[in-house]
Amino acid sequence: MLSVLGGMFLSFSWPSIGHFSFIFFGFIPLLILEDIISKSSIKKKGLVVFGYSFITFLVFNVISTYWIYHATIFGAIMAFLINSLLMSLVFLIFSKSKNILGFRLGYFSFIIFWISMEYLHLNWDLAWPWLIIGNVFANTPNFIQWYEYTGILGGSILVLMINVLLFTYWKHRNFKNLMFSSGIILSCYVISYFLNDNNIIDNKEEGFEVVIVQPNIDPYLDKFSLNYKEQMDIFLNLAKDKVTQKTKLLVGPETALQERIWESEIDSTYSIKRLKSFQKKFPNLSILIGASTYRVFHKNENISSTARKFRDNSGFYDIYNSAIFLSNTNQVKIYHKTKLVPGAEQIPFPYLFNSISAFSVDLGGISGSLGKSNYINTFSTDGYNITPLICYESVFGEMSSFYQSNLLCVITNDGWWKNTAGYKQHFAYSRLRAIEQRKHVVRSANTGISAVVSPFGKVIEKTVWAKKESIVQNIILNNNITFYHEYGDYIGRLSSFVGAILLLLMLVRSKLSPTLH
Repeated sequence: MLSVLGGMFLSFSWPSIGHFSFIFFGFIPLLILEDIISKSSIKKKGLVVFGYSFITFLVFNVISTYWIYHATIFGAIMAFLINSLLMSLVFLIFSKSKNILGFRLGYFSFIIFWISMEYLHLNWDLAWPWLIIGNVFANTPNFIQWYEYTGILGGSILVLMINVLLFTYWKHRNFKNLMFSSGIILSCYVISYFLNDNNIIDNKEEGFEVVIVQPNIDPYLDKFSLNYKEQMDIFLNLAKDKVTQKTKLLVGPETALQERIWESEIDSTYSIKRLKSFQKKFPNLSILIGASTYRVFHKNENISSTARKFRDNSGFYDIYNSAIFLSNTNQVKIYHKTKLVPGAEQIPFPYLFNSISAFSVDLGGISGSLGKSNYINTFSTDGYNITPLICYESVFGEMSSFYQSNLLCVITNDGWWKNTAGYKQHFAYSRLRAIEQRKHVVRSANTGISAVVSPFGKVIEKTVWAKKESIVQNIILNNNITFYHEYGDYIGRLSSFVGAILLLLMLVRSKLSPTLH
């Protein structure tokens, strides 16, 4: 009952599922259970702690991210199991550390090991940062304006600290810990109040005019039944209703261009010609839009590990999930997505699992690993810089920090998850990126939610689910550089370093005191 209760607290704190306040109690049932087990006389305590924590985290993963199964059942099962196992392993190590290092250092290690695990989830082949605890406040920007200094890992530390303090209050009836917890939460609101500037939201009269198109192409039906010319017509018809001579940027969603685009011949493709023809009527207009692009490797080039062979064995080519930028100076630039979805766009640890590529989701006739760039691109034109974030990339805070830009643009297709909490959570995470970077976020989603978000996480305007729509907004660009932009996920790096020291200390003490287990 305690295991399931903990999982329910965590699940129903998540954006678009419940209320964030439940997160402050989410780990307490499991901490109580671990405390009971550690004092009991049962055998194999570690295995018991691992088993009960696995129940908690499996409940958490299934309820909060159930919607993954719409895109890939295999991927959903793997995400549930691997993430639950990883979280349970962290909790097991914490239980061991408390036994070896003592009460205070043990609970400190719980916070350190958990943050280290979340940092791992931002950087390895099985990266799945969706359930990083700091994401839980995505829809409560008035509480987290300090994310411009800490990023989401700062939110994780806050939650874990409050859980530990409230647990110790329950255990020792220490009223000071209860007051301290309340004071920390109140301080977050006070700090956020002073950091929040509600006056810098948008300006209807002047600024940078952007038009966002939501074509609402069903990814399971229309995307592959309508040909690429028909889909282009839908996009341009929605765009022309809002684009004016003042418009600086037109944004379309991920893989909106369904034509097979070879990068070496990009200027001669039907889609690019149509977009350039549309551009000619509006001299200030630049266009950012998503596509699947193909690149041929020449004989003397290094061939990527994800390259495919032509059927006639004449050479190699690679496929990318790309953002194409058509500047108002008639230049065409391409950015390749760098953070690929495990199991859907890339096979993790390919030397081990490449044989299971048939199980990955079919994103338009493409299975197996897509290619990716080893660099982050910023599109520049006419005095402004844009950082494109393609779908999954918008969940990674540090992705927005590699280059200095005026504007963050998220292009995505959340229709794969259908009308569930998934697309709402993904949208909410864009609010976190706005606060971390203090930049407007312009978001174009194929089926919703498309929106403009202020640098303080406020939603200025948004579309609804499953509606063909376009919106226009004037926004103010800025060149602010936040502390988080400068130093990125420094909390994760520091925690990993401290965590390694704690593990070493555990090893030394266990060797010196072999009776500890």
